[in-house]
Formats: sequence, C-alpha cells, structure tokens
Amino acid sequence: MIRTFTSDEIRDTFLEFFVEKNHTRIDSASVIPVNDPSLLFVNAGMAPLKRYFLGEVLPPAPDLCNVQPCVRTNDITDVGDRHHLTFFEMLGSWSIDNYFKERAVELAFELLTERFGFPADKLYVTVYQGDPALGLPPDDVSAAAWERVGIARDHIVYLGEDNFWSTGDTGPCGPCTEVFYDTGAEHGEEYRPGGEFDTTSRYIEIWNAGVFMEFDKRPDGRFERLRFPSVDTGSGLERMAMVLQGHGSAYETDLFAPIVRAVREGLGGASASERDVRIISDHIRSSTFMLSEGVVPSNDGRGYIPRRLLRKAIAVATRSGFQDIDVPELADVAIDRLKGAYPQLGRNRDRTLELLGREQRDFGRVVRRGLDQLSGLATGPSFRISGEEAFNLYATQGMPVDLIRDFAAEQGGSVDEARFTELFSAHRELSRGSAGKSDAGAPKGAVRTLAPAFTAAVGSATTEFLGYERLDSEARVLAVAGPDGPDGPADSLAEGEQGLVVVDRTPFYPEGGGQVGDTGTLTGPQLSAEVTDTRRIDGHHVHLVQVTKGVLRAGDTLELAVDAPRRRATMRNHSATHLLHAALREVLGDQVRQAGSLVAPDRLRFDFEHPQALTEEETDQVERLVNARVLVNAGRDVQVKPYQDAVRDGAIAFFGDKYGEDVRVVSFGDVSSELCGGTHVNGTAEIGLFRIVGEGSVGAGVRRIEALTGEAALAHTLDRDRTLKQVAGRLRVSVEQLPARIEALTAKEHRPARQNLVSAQSLAAEVREPVPGRRYVLLVDPPLEPKQMADEAGRLGAELNAAVLFLLPDGAGALRIGVGVPSDGPGTAKELLERVLAVTGGRGGGSARFAQGGNITVPLAEAAAAVHTVLEGAAA
Repeated sequence: MIRTFTSDEIRDTFLEFFVEKNHTRIDSASVIPVNDPSLLFVNAGMAPLKRYFLGEVLPPAPDLCNVQPCVRTNDITDVGDRHHLTFFEMLGSWSIDNYFKERAVELAFELLTERFGFPADKLYVTVYQGDPALGLPPDDVSAAAWERVGIARDHIVYLGEDNFWSTGDTGPCGPCTEVFYDTGAEHGEEYRPGGEFDTTSRYIEIWNAGVFMEFDKRPDGRFERLRFPSVDTGSGLERMAMVLQGHGSAYETDLFAPIVRAVREGLGGASASERDVRIISDHIRSSTFMLSEGVVPSNDGRGYIPRRLLRKAIAVATRSGFQDIDVPELADVAIDRLKGAYPQLGRNRDRTLELLGREQRDFGRVVRRGLDQLSGLATGPSFRISGEEAFNLYATQGMPVDLIRDFAAEQGGSVDEARFTELFSAHRELSRGSAGKSDAGAPKGAVRTLAPAFTAAVGSATTEFLGYERLDSEARVLAVAGPDGPDGPADSLAEGEQGLVVVDRTPFYPEGGGQVGDTGTLTGPQLSAEVTDTRRIDGHHVHLVQVTKGVLRAGDTLELAVDAPRRRATMRNHSATHLLHAALREVLGDQVRQAGSLVAPDRLRFDFEHPQALTEEETDQVERLVNARVLVNAGRDVQVKPYQDAVRDGAIAFFGDKYGEDVRVVSFGDVSSELCGGTHVNGTAEIGLFRIVGEGSVGAGVRRIEALTGEAALAHTLDRDRTLKQVAGRLRVSVEQLPARIEALTAKEHRPARQNLVSAQSLAAEVREPVPGRRYVLLVDPPLEPKQMADEAGRLGAELNAAVLFLLPDGAGALRIGVGVPSDGPGTAKELLERVLAVTGGRGGGSARFAQGGNITVPLAEAAAAVHTVLEGAAA
C-alpha cells in the first residue's frame, strides 16, 4: 500500500531527492512571462528557462529543480473532470547539456518507487513512436531504459504526437516519456498491448519523466538540432497528490479541500452538480493566483483570462442556485491554503480581493438576466445561437463568448462565432475614438542634401534617437539652417521663418523604410515652433521647422514633442504592412517579395512582386488573414542581432533598405519577422480593423495594395455600409435583398419592347381558388406599364374568370398595385384594394371593376405575402 503524503511533503520529497542527486534548486518564476510574447502565462515549468535550452544564457548549474506555478487554459472545457485544472504546480527537474535519456529514466524510477513508494507493476510509461513524415525516429532508447530499470515490456506504450512536446509553436522541443498510474478496474478496462491506452480515466499521468530537448522548431515548421541536448521533466503536484493521498480526483486533495468545502457550504441545498462545484473552485483559485501576481481583469490580452474564468464561475454558481456567491470570501480560503508556498498571495491579499469583488459586482448585476436570455435561446436539439444574439449577450450582459459557447455546448447547441467576431471587431473600432489626423504629413521641400558649412556646424556630434521608447524629450540645438534653406548655418530662426534644425537627442522618427517622418512641436522659454517633417539627410537627423513664436537659436535647450495621434496611426499602418506581407506570402506563395511601400498616418501602400492581379477570393483571403492576426493580439518583439543570424532565423528584409552588421528584427508572434528600423504597435490588436481599398499594377510583375487601418478603416467601412443602406432605402428593399433587386432592374433594362398582352394560358396554373367561386391570380412585377394595368386586368379577368392583381415597382422606390374584378365576380375591386392597403400601407381608389394604389413602401415580397393573406382571409 502506498504511503499517504501531504502536498507539502510531496514538494519537499521531490526537491530533496533532486538536490541529493546534485541538482541546484532555483526559485519559481512569476506566472507572467518575461520577454516572451508567445505566452500570456507560464504554462510549463521549463517556459521561464527557454533561453538556457537555446544556449542564449548560461544556467546557474547544469542540473536544476524547482516547483513552478503554471496557468494553462487550453483544456478549459475539461475542467470539472477528475484531474484537469487551469492553475497547477509543476514539480520540475532539468539537465542542460549534461545527462540525457538513460539517466533521466533511472532517476524517475528511483524517485517514484523508492521515495514515493509506487509499486512498479502499477506504473505504465509511454514513449514517442516517431513520425517518418517529419523525419523523427521512434524513441527506442527510452523504452529500453525503462525496461532495464524494471518496467515490464507490456507496460511500455508507444504513442504519437502526445509524446512530442514543446512550449509553443516554435522553440525547444523533443520526444517525451510519461509515467501513468493505474487507478484500478473501477475506472476502465485494463490496457492490452496493441490496444487503446486510456489516458483520461483509468491511467492517470503523474509525471512527464523526460522531455528530451533535441530540436528547435523554426517558424517555417522545420526542426533543427539544438546545439546540445537537455532534459525537462514535469509532474503536476495536484495529480501526484491525488494518487498518493488515495483520492478519486484532484479536487479531494488537501490542496483543494478547503475551497471545495467552502463552495459546497455556499451552495447549500442548491442543485449544483459535482462538476459545477469543481469548476467554481478551480476558476476562483486560478484567478486569485493570477491577480496576486499583478494581472488586472480586462476584455483582452492577459487580463481576459481571469475575467473569463471568474465570469464562468459566477455564472455556474448563479445557475446552480448559489445566488449570493461571495467570490472574495472563497478566494480568501484559497489564499490561506497557498500562501505558505507562495507568500505573495498573502502580501497582495487586499488588492486581490478588491479586484475580485469589483469583478463580481460588475458581472453579478447582470448575470441572472444573461442566463435567462441564454436559456431562452436553447430552442431545441442542435440549436444555434446567432452571432447577433451572442453579441447582444456580450454587449448588454457582459457574457464572454467563451461562456456562451460553453453553455450552448452543454445543452447540445453551438454559436456562430465568426459572425460574433465581426460584430465584436466593429464594436471595438467604434470605441477606439479618434486615432489621429487624416493627413499624410506636411508638404515637403526639395532638401535632400546639406551644405558643407551646415554639416561642419553640426560637427562630429550625432543625434540620439529616443522614439522607440518615448514621444517627448528635452534636447539641445546643435545647428540651425536659415530661412533660405541648407546653404549654411544660421545663428537663429525668427518668428514666421522656416528652416532646418539638428539636436543632440530626439523622439522624432526620420522618414525612412517607407515610413513618413514625424511631425510635432519644439518649445522653450518664449519659443514655440512646428516640426513639419523629419528626415535623415547626409547622415544627420534633420527637423524641418517653422517658428510660430519667439526666436530659435543654436545652443537652445528645448522640449520636443511628437504628434502622438499621428505617430500612433503611422505605427498601426507600419505594423499592418508586416502582417500584410506575411499574409500575401501565405496566400500567394513564398515568391512574393516587397518592392516598395508608403507608411503614412492615413493609409498604407504596399508594392510587391507578383505576376498577375489578385483574384477577388485571394484579396478577401489576405484581408481576412490580416484581421485574424490582428485579433490574436500578437505581441511585438524587437531584437538586435547579426544580419546573418537574422536571415537564418527567417527574418525578411524590406526593399531598398541597407543593413549593417547588426540589424533590428521586428517580429509579431510567429507570424511575421522583418528587418526593420521603423516604429510599431506593441501588439497587433492596436492595428484595429484592416481594410484593403485598392489592388492594381504599378509595372511589369509588380502589384500594389492600398489599405486602411484603425479609424480610417472604420470610417471607410461605415461609409460603405451607409451607402448600401441608402441605396437599399431608395429601392425599398433590405441590404440583403439588394443583389436580387439590382439583378431584376438590370434584367428589365435588357428586356425587349413590352407587348400589350400577358398570356392568360401561362397564368392558368397560378390561379388560386381558396373556396369555390372565388378565384384570383397575383402577378408580381409583370412586364407592364402602370397605364396598361386596367386593360390587362379586364382582359385577363375575363379569360381566367378570376380577380387579377398586379404589383410592380414605380421606379421611385415604392410599389404600385392594380386590382381588377370581373363583372360577375364576387365583391368589388375598390373593396379588395382597401383591404390590401390596410395591411401594406399606401393610398388608392377606383371603381367596382378596377382600382389602383401607390406609395406602398414595404418590400415587394412582403407586399405579395400581404395580398395572399388578405385574399385567403377574405375567402375564409
């Protein structure tokens, strides 16, 4: 029988064992990644140690161990089962360029069987089966090592991609070997060699006993050998405690017991399921830890994770009858349980509880209404919640789409998330406010070179560029060129004069790499000047200025301020060109290369090598791809590295730029990596909406795309939408009906000259007779002029022995109606017209045999339906 360990004893036993085996214990890192834009949160023990595995930083020792808190939400829909969690503690050990597979297996087996007391016959291990398509062989070395230490051959299972591990889409990776504990026959069938290995119920993973880091996965999907191999192991403390404490789930362990008990007490006699209790406990515990590390709940980025978890917990509790859930009180229980291992929980208790209380107050006010609305949308098996319905729940009740999706899935339904995303994007753009001026910059003069005398005045001094980090600074004027241009230095520029200024440090970006130069202001005591452009001329950082007050002199100390809204708009467009370039290469092929660009605050222009025009489908695909990458909010990463290393790592050079030995690489996630000296947004979501407004040729084999971002893209989209609505209004149809209406109008224009007669024979099958003796036929948009309706109604009525009704557009956006009743027919045409107009609206009149009306403003199809309703009702 396995000895029972407390969770604290498990931590201590694990760390003491590896310290005895010459591993250096290191402190755990924050769950917030440092300099890793690929992760919102640390999701594995090795994530903070990536640079050790890549050889970029020397580790404190070759062999390391610690306990690392982790946040992982990719399995969020599984939370509530026996062992899936969103926050967990990872017991980890590592060997960096020291021992490898055989020694890792020996240590794992010794710790599990001798220190923790696991019977060897209750342990199963998995190893990687390989992938010939990727050129990756099966891990027979690990399998042999397990058999050598005492694991039976029929307890060694070869598996596929689950046994190849990495921290993300790129970076260090390799095959892994995992250890599973057999929890018994009550949890499923026993594994038989060659059969399915149940890793969710009967066999519970207790340790990834070795991720054998051999490869570096590149952005293009290639695997390169790392400079040296390493070992990364990880064991979830909660799962280990579940087994060593003899429980059926992680929620029964001493790590969870206090908060689970508090949740159950709060629920009282409510109708909550065990899964509900577990979800509430996990999500509050996880959110509490994230907030204790400085995360603030928000609607995007890192802060969205705790907000999403908290709202799910509150919604589950409310739905289960726990109306008065006290999130801070439950979080306080979690803090007390974890603060011994993580003191920051205790130190930051007040701030954490305040944030949790605020989230509960904000969401708690509307959650009941939101749940009621959500329940009302569950209309039957396989129901689907529209994007509009989901967005309304989000906008008015604060229900995250993830929560809507989860609740729909639980009841067998689904959500139109694509449409929701469109509506959410438009909503976000409307909320952004002004994004800056719409001009592309002040007019530029023809100055492209500096006179020797001016260059001499500047001397050997260089201008320090501060614009990557800030938009204002103090600076000293090094030289001034007079109002007549750069012919030589001037002592000063007076009010109303224009000239050139060089300073010792500046936040102003000079025109280059396709990006326009910054504009802004220079100010000092009794001085103000406008910077109308910034350029790099003859190696100098030159500001084109116009003095608006006072006198600007060489040697002055001034305050420099970039036009921030204009710069931000330019940054959005510059970052968008990077995403556009990447999207074009993905859609059209890697042969696409940049051939030029313009990055201005109000628009972007991107020229690229491609032999033919983009199809409408390709253009749409590129636009959607860029917007998709905007939505994921990939963080900007900037590195300075040797040119050869940058190119080897996949960075793409911009057309026309010249590079030195070291280059600046701007990357957005694993989507785009460019050699670029320009300024960029911090994350792609700052780009906002991206719209392509033009695509054409600028020369043989060179295409040009013009596009808008941010406020300009939103204005363009709203203008187009407004125009569509106006056109639809004039034609008295909905926007969705416009194509059909335009098609009908176009067809009319190409019809041959109309005949005076409509064939009665062709209409015979259309005649309706709701009751014997009351016959009628309706002609929708017939080939008649209004003046012909009376004669045709009389003729057709006589031939068909039926009332005849015409509906046709009047050419001004409304409808006309004509009603004819035969002389021996029931009722009069005037009475019948009045009944129809009472439903459709409009005015009209006539005689017993023929009547007509107009100014009917409902759509054509709606008017036709109304006619049938009236006539069928009259017949009844």
